[in-house]
Amino acid sequence: MVKRGGEVVGMNRGSSNRSRRPGRGRVSQEDIDAMAELRREGLGFAEVGARRGFSERTARRFVGKVEPRLTLPQGEAEPETDPRALRERFAREFLEILYRDERLNALTMRLRKIGPDAEIAEYGGPPSILFLNEAERLLRERLESMGVLALRLLARTKQMQARFLRETVGSLYSDYVLWHKIANKFGKTGEDWRPPRERPQLEPEEGEG
Repeated sequence: MVKRGGEVVGMNRGSSNRSRRPGRGRVSQEDIDAMAELRREGLGFAEVGARRGFSERTARRFVGKVEPRLTLPQGEAEPETDPRALRERFAREFLEILYRDERLNALTMRLRKIGPDAEIAEYGGPPSILFLNEAERLLRERLESMGVLALRLLARTKQMQARFLRETVGSLYSDYVLWHKIANKFGKTGEDWRPPRERPQLEPEEGEG
């Protein structure tokens, strides 16, 4: 209320009314959580803010770093979401993991030079190229069979990628490890490890089958 010369001349239209207008109130944690969920559903910042009675600027301020779930790019795909790029990236990264795997390296013997004319045999080399080639074949076949959304989901977490690698080449990995353990325990057989699909099929003994 404003007084002029002792006379009341009107109300001061101050901030008390503005504070009650939609979109001008205090942003609560409940508002932030709700806006974050709306953003994950793919809504733009203007729509997110409007749904909760706030401006686009407010929505962007509080949930600007929240990414939409499975939002497909419009037009040309970005490099990191392009299916072909993802397949190539995963194949390369998974093979690198196998190449450097400590357990697989511990099965491979290599010669290390210790002098001009002297070498010593020790364990610690990468797995055989036959193993890596077969692993790459399995990985690429599985990656090629996956849809776009599944590929992008796979790109989300390391845990999901580790499970994918285990499910895709786990049997091959176990076969390779077991073969070397038997060879090291009972002596070399004179044969190198080969992928299971390349091994000759055993003939059933007479009376079997």
